[in-house]
Amino acid sequence: MPTTPTRRPTPAPRSPCRNSWRVDQLLALAGTHELAELTRYRRLAFSFLTYNTGISRMMAGLGIECEMRLKKLGHIAQQMELLYPLSSSDRYGAMLHAKRHGKQADPCHFIDCEGMAMDALTQALMDAEASRRFYEQLREASSAALHPLLDTIVQQKRSELGVLGRRLTDGEHLARPIALC
Repeated sequence: MPTTPTRRPTPAPRSPCRNSWRVDQLLALAGTHELAELTRYRRLAFSFLTYNTGISRMMAGLGIECEMRLKKLGHIAQQMELLYPLSSSDRYGAMLHAKRHGKQADPCHFIDCEGMAMDALTQALMDAEASRRFYEQLREASSAALHPLLDTIVQQKRSELGVLGRRLTDGEHLARPIALC
């Protein structure tokens, strides 16, 4: 009995959603995400302050990088003559709005033992990985005009992952430093 050759299904056409996002929408998404990242790193810096000032400074440094990315996003929007929804005064309002609506319901806490430090750094690493994936997806959905900016941010996120990963795997720097009397 002759067999009929099986046909592979025709691949679906490329998704039209790649071009359905406007540049201002993508910048708003990136800005909102980066604001959440900034808030997260500031909270981590504060949480590590009483446990390990080196880790606290590292988290504060990662927060400063978030601030720089927010400024760059605003600058790009200004160059493209777009209304950027996260100007400096709007960022403060967005943070207050998020707090009121329970998006930051987890209260700040101080880290007081190595187990808590490991948990916080592990979560920070997972959050940084999710952030990197977010920006890669944003780059896929963006027009060519935003690719250089998003490529730079993805590279920065990879570096951020490296910094957090090294801190997490280097156990001797997780312990609480001996207090100077």
